Amino acid sequence: MPHHKYATKYCIPTVVEHEDFDATIDATALEEAMKGPGTDEDAITEILAYRTVAQRLQIADVYKELFDKDLVQRLKGDLTGHMEDVILAMMTPISQLYAKELHKAISGLGTDEDAIVEVLMSLSNCGVLEVSTEYENMYGNSLEHDLKHDSSGEFRNLLVRLCSAIRDESEAVDEELVRNDALSLASAEVFWPQGIQGETLTCSSNRPAAGASEWATEESVFASILAARSFPHLRLVFRVFRSVTGRDIEAVIDQHFSGKLRKGFLSIVRIVRKRAAYFARRLYESMKGIGTDDHTLIRIIVSRCEIDLGDIKQEFLAQYGQTLEKWITGDTLGHYRKTLLALVAYEH
Repeated sequence: MPHHKYATKYCIPTVVEHEDFDATIDATALEEAMKGPGTDEDAITEILAYRTVAQRLQIADVYKELFDKDLVQRLKGDLTGHMEDVILAMMTPISQLYAKELHKAISGLGTDEDAIVEVLMSLSNCGVLEVSTEYENMYGNSLEHDLKHDSSGEFRNLLVRLCSAIRDESEAVDEELVRNDALSLASAEVFWPQGIQGETLTCSSNRPAAGASEWATEESVFASILAARSFPHLRLVFRVFRSVTGRDIEAVIDQHFSGKLRKGFLSIVRIVRKRAAYFARRLYESMKGIGTDDHTLIRIIVSRCEIDLGDIKQEFLAQYGQTLEKWITGDTLGHYRKTLLALVAYEH
């Protein structure tokens, strides 16, 4: 069963604990792989790609005891390029990895809004709080502070909601609240020039649907509902929304919002509907066309391989007609390719 902070149901990982694990044997083999001139990258992959992150960290502790050296620094000094990037990501505790990814997304050249929403929506409330604590310990500012200073408008409010760990995580669904939320979203659309015409929508609680009382409140209506309600609740909201409006929620968002907010809302809806399908799409987009978004490719494979990468692989094949392994093989090279394939292909 995946760790509860990063998944809330049973999923299929592609990397599991190595049964005959011996940290001393692995640490010694890694030293041999990096000793003297040249580096045996194949040996590094054969060890680290078939261990969980917890086992890799145990290896690092034993390596320090045996050789009085920092394994991560040693790997960093012996590897280069994307091979270095993927191995160092694999040697990072998951909460630190997510914190680093958020910091890169916020502080890099331009803001990677897709990465921010992806990471925050990947986590349970417990995971969000842990990553936020890690972020502040590593960078001195709170995650909320940096998100506020790097974004604006309703998109900033959406990110703040997502990092506040306020999502309902119960499995129980209140049907009346589902209908109220669906009507709130539909009522917000009534006020748009191309929205639904000729119908007044009110909630069953006899109060006006949220957003129906004034012009241009649709952004906050969508943000407040999408950022706070449970996944089971939202899935039913989307179904009721369609029955009330005759339109799919994604089509409405695509038509009526723009820019960062549009992308953020669409990402949330897609994750809620089927997380594995969302990540399959993200992986596809990282490799399609000319060039590869290696940063996104590495982040998703490393962060999901112990959680649900098996599910993501199945969705990738279903959506795009080819295996994820085939796409990685065609888009990457050398030891970097071999390491990614090891993380993706291994199944217990």
